[in-house]
Amino acid sequence: MNIFAIMLVKNEADVVAAVLNSAATWATKIFVLDNGSTDGTWELIQALKSNVIVPWKQDFRPYSNGMRADVFNHFRNESKPGDWWCFKLDADEFYVEDPRKFLTQVSSKYQIVAKKSIDYFLTEKDVRNYKFTGDFLTDKPHISHILKTCWTEQRFFRYRKNIVWNNDPNSHYPRHIGVLAPQTILVKHYQFRSPLQMQKRLDLRNNLSTKKKGLAFRHVMQTDWHELLAAENDVIVDDGNLNTYQELPTRNSLKQAWWKNLFMEIGVSVGFYH
Repeated sequence: MNIFAIMLVKNEADVVAAVLNSAATWATKIFVLDNGSTDGTWELIQALKSNVIVPWKQDFRPYSNGMRADVFNHFRNESKPGDWWCFKLDADEFYVEDPRKFLTQVSSKYQIVAKKSIDYFLTEKDVRNYKFTGDFLTDKPHISHILKTCWTEQRFFRYRKNIVWNNDPNSHYPRHIGVLAPQTILVKHYQFRSPLQMQKRLDLRNNLSTKKKGLAFRHVMQTDWHELLAAENDVIVDDGNLNTYQELPTRNSLKQAWWKNLFMEIGVSVGFYH
């Protein structure tokens, strides 16, 4: 079984190398598309080029989720039925559980696996007690608070030859992708890593032309990094315990009606759904 990963990245120089090196321990190939970084991200990725890490190209078009389809369609011939694609390897996510071992245990009746995200936040006390450098590995020991709830989101799909994925702005993954597995894989999500990084993140997303067109990042309402700090009552200290992560409740649900899953399961099995 192979695992192919797609990374679409822009201006994540502080963390991207750590994520790629971590993912390279479980991915067969990581295909990277840089969406016009200006902070040295693309140069870092090129320096990491290997048999696993594949810097594909830079693409300066306005961001859309459908750009991942371009990566998939360019490299899909390297995979075979039964392989898995991590269709969204975010540049700020580290897998707690080994995806290779996890996916091997997923029943063949399921074609999609979702992540359960352990979300790290900074608090006012954090930034008061420590001067963040902006280097992720240096600052990581001081990023110690996680939200009391988790977010779930699809991350892997099982490959089949007739699967179709077109570049559409809202196309997060292929059409008729299949049935979602009930188990979720744990991911540590470091979207907020230092005051400087948080402000740059806001500035980038608020200035994206796609936001004006309503295509991406419409949920970004803040303009100042202080607004991204978590309230003390909303977080707990990360104790590094796997049981703690697993017991955290989720604040959204990906469950579909049983009859929709049944139709999808039958359609995939007989080859009706492409």
